[in-house]
Amino acid sequence: MKTEKMTTEQIVKKLYEAKEAYYSLGEPIMPDDEFDDLEDNLKKIDPGNEYFKLVGIGNIKEKVKHDVPMLSLSKAKTVEEVLGWVEKHNIEDEVFIIQPKIDGLSCSVVYENGKLSLVKTRGDGSIGQNITHISNFVNIPKVVKDPIKIEVRGELYLPKNTKLANPENKPLRNVAVGLINRKDAGLENLRYIHFVAYQVLGQIITDSVAPHLLQEVSSYENYKLKWLEENEFEAIWWGGFSKLQISLATFFEEYLEKFRDSWLYESDGLVITVNNNKLWDKIDSRYEVSHHHHYNIALKPPSQGKETILEGVEWNVSRQGKVIPVALVRPIILGGTTVSRCTLNNYENVLNLKLHIGDKVLIERAGDVIPFFKENLSTHSECGKDIIPTHCPSCDIELKVGGVHLVCGNSLCKEPQVLKIVHWVRNCEMEQFSEASVRALFNAGKLWDIVSLYNLDKDDFTGVSGFASSKINNALDQIEATKEMTIGQFVDRLGIDLVGEKAMKKLGITTIDQLLNFNDSTFVIGRNLIEFLKDNKTFVNQLLQVVIIKQPQEVKMGSKNVCMTGKGPKTRNDLIVDIQVKGDQFVDHVGKGTDILVCEDPNSNSSKLQKAQ
Repeated sequence: MKTEKMTTEQIVKKLYEAKEAYYSLGEPIMPDDEFDDLEDNLKKIDPGNEYFKLVGIGNIKEKVKHDVPMLSLSKAKTVEEVLGWVEKHNIEDEVFIIQPKIDGLSCSVVYENGKLSLVKTRGDGSIGQNITHISNFVNIPKVVKDPIKIEVRGELYLPKNTKLANPENKPLRNVAVGLINRKDAGLENLRYIHFVAYQVLGQIITDSVAPHLLQEVSSYENYKLKWLEENEFEAIWWGGFSKLQISLATFFEEYLEKFRDSWLYESDGLVITVNNNKLWDKIDSRYEVSHHHHYNIALKPPSQGKETILEGVEWNVSRQGKVIPVALVRPIILGGTTVSRCTLNNYENVLNLKLHIGDKVLIERAGDVIPFFKENLSTHSECGKDIIPTHCPSCDIELKVGGVHLVCGNSLCKEPQVLKIVHWVRNCEMEQFSEASVRALFNAGKLWDIVSLYNLDKDDFTGVSGFASSKINNALDQIEATKEMTIGQFVDRLGIDLVGEKAMKKLGITTIDQLLNFNDSTFVIGRNLIEFLKDNKTFVNQLLQVVIIKQPQEVKMGSKNVCMTGKGPKTRNDLIVDIQVKGDQFVDHVGKGTDILVCEDPNSNSSKLQKAQ
């Protein structure tokens, strides 16, 4: 990618899109090194950009605040860069801990009075998603020795040797994210997920040292990691590294040649941390700490690559009508995974690569995870005529060029319409509507856009595959239950690039009139909204005839904080609405400020119930 030709706004937009796909969907859209190059280029041209204050991504439904932000890591691509970090911070004589940078889903586990009380994802670093339900399946200890509050941070990953590894050749992280995001069906497969702990926040009690030495040694990372092992956490680390210019180079070479292939978890390098916690604040105090701390650093491996043969190019229509190319290659093994497909990103990239069927090509897995098309090793003067489509693969209308993409200009094209409906029902949490069921209703002529979803009746489901009597009733109930929404939820469900609930707050949009008449092009999100409304205002007005936009519920004086555990007589969203209608506030977890816990079974083993009692 030639990032030097891109504007600041274009780079930021691509970075946001990549983070959204990686953290929220578990579907990376670009390789790690391309992502890193974009970030590096942005730092050069706009080092103070607001983007660098973002850690993960903030599209989270069950929100839980982190008392201490979960930040990202500073990155190095060579041992020399790590040694430069050591010299910069004047820590040449310190001892370091080395841990694998496991490629999974970062999370935090909180214990109060020695009992597990909360499991949450990193999210955007400040607010994560409540995923406490996974503790019933995953190897997360239910109790620890310490009677006070302890937070353990780590990574959820899927081992390479489980039966769920590599379904349809997906990276293991993607599979793990999919399992963790499930609400009901398939929860038993969570037992294949592993939790590996890498950090402890809070005062620990350890059997490794005498009591009178505890306060001193608990300031060292190696003793905290021993505490994790004493409490039956899975912890992976190596300690006692000094003279990094010798020991790190040897260890990193062994990692590249042996460890990253033999370890049962996918990894994206090594994390080097100063062992003495007392130095952490001192090191951080010299610099801004918003995206990452300065007392540790990640050393990332070079990409792995193999040559293979291009057997075809598949073109798929996206929700926005862009036609996205995917390379079909002769299957190869990369990092323990069979790779037969990888994205080509866009039409312009295909032209620049001058592809022909049968070409020898180089495929890489950046960071051992994302397969991507690195290079065409064959030489041609231009792209093969059989590579580029002239007509839409969905509706057969003639394609046009729009920016770097081929674009289908047919507003009635089937594929974008189906994907828009799928995006809407997923964001509404309509569990009765899978992509397959949406396609079945679309093919039967019962659905053609989001508006038509709200006009379905019982007879429309007759003869449609996958809809038995009980599922039809449940589907109609879900449609009715999701008619009411806030302006932020409404816009978020439309699937406009980068424009969701947070964007509505930033743009100051709180009413329908403000939405429909918005014309402030100061921000990228504003321009995206204006562009969308220019082409879709009629559709938006039609949709507003079948849904109800409500004002966000204000918290009243004297309101109660209400939490829930277990299943209820309605969907979770409906119960939250009921709580808010009564003037109370829904909270995700039980804490000192929780007034009421609504539970399904007062005799259950729910951690929320135990904590409430």
